[in-house]
Amino acid sequence: MTPFALTFSSALLLMGEGAFTLYVLCSFVAVAKCALRKQAAGRLVNGRAAPMPLSIPPSGAWLFAYNVLALVFARSALYLVALLTALAIFWAVGKRVAKDKNILPQTGAWLFIVNVIALLSLQSPLYMVLIVMGQAVLLLENQRTAQEQFGLDRLTAAQLVKWSVLICGAVIVAVAPVMQVFQVTFDALHLAHPEQQSVEVFRQVKRTSQIVDFLIQAVVIAPVIEELFFRGFLLTYLKTYVTTWPAIVISAALFAVAHQNLDSVLPLWVLGIVLGVAYEHTGSILLPMGIHACFNLTTGLTLLAQKVAS
Repeated sequence: MTPFALTFSSALLLMGEGAFTLYVLCSFVAVAKCALRKQAAGRLVNGRAAPMPLSIPPSGAWLFAYNVLALVFARSALYLVALLTALAIFWAVGKRVAKDKNILPQTGAWLFIVNVIALLSLQSPLYMVLIVMGQAVLLLENQRTAQEQFGLDRLTAAQLVKWSVLICGAVIVAVAPVMQVFQVTFDALHLAHPEQQSVEVFRQVKRTSQIVDFLIQAVVIAPVIEELFFRGFLLTYLKTYVTTWPAIVISAALFAVAHQNLDSVLPLWVLGIVLGVAYEHTGSILLPMGIHACFNLTTGLTLLAQKVAS
């Protein structure tokens, strides 16, 4: 490559970095102003657009049975420990509320939560099947369509793209200093902080087809499946026990922990909180899916640029 080509490539790279920095900063300012205005008016969460609650009828027992079958196929000691721990907790709770006839459905719901998180932590594709099957059963038992429960018609395509891109940029601004502090702290303490397993796998792939497959999984499949569970089910179900903000924070924490990477726990927790607020504010699961997809796409393109540069 000629010196001119190298200089031109460097200039394009700097221009791209400058444009990206401008985008995320402007996004952060726009989203922060909007969120503060909505919060001051008491309409950020708990508004009329909030998702409908999910009742857990006897289908909880079916979820329990399905989770046991998933356990059989997973064949993991970690998974078994998680399930047995959950059973012990539910047994203790059951003794205190033995007169509660809804204990079995509630147990089924909590086992559903524990099993999905365990399977996700194990990087098992079974969690995708489990989430889709579980949500389908819940919709049937609640006699609702996916459009009604998940607000699939509440945002236009233009609104979805606009707010997904803007909020993703704002999240990047928010999590960047957190990630930097984590890395500096771990380095100073000489603590190992390996990258997420999926990132390590991506760094090893060489063929174009493998790169495309990774991006499809990260940008399309993962946001859809994970948002269906963590926001579509878990956040909504937790509101049976706590108010909206604790439900958002707890579901976001479980979302972060399930990715099993110490380096990204706080950034993913911040992302999860934003995704929860987006769902509660609009009542549409498509917005957290869109933000999640944009966030993963940004990460994927960053890794791809690093791969090309090296």
